[in-house]
Amino acid sequence: MLTPDVEKFIARRFKPSDRETALALCRSATIHDGSAAGPRLIRCALIAGEGSLEKLRGEIEHLKIDYRDVIMAGEYVSKNGEVVRVRNLNEPIEDEPR
Repeated sequence: MLTPDVEKFIARRFKPSDRETALALCRSATIHDGSAAGPRLIRCALIAGEGSLEKLRGEIEHLKIDYRDVIMAGEYVSKNGEVVRVRNLNEPIEDEPR
């Protein structure tokens, strides 16, 4: 089951024709041991996917290899040669201001 913030994010960021596929990818996401990916990992994959179904698919697949890379892609950026955490995706994804 996906969290409401994830469903809203998909509705905002993906083309209408891609939304059902994005939802299905997120619902089926697993990590290396075959267990379901939790909300934080789903959020990280979505942020790193940048609204692209192809990129999201890649991030969801990468969860099975090393979920820490997906966390880095979703929560961190490089600033002046240092890795800086810019978001905490243990928390729901915020709605963007209109």
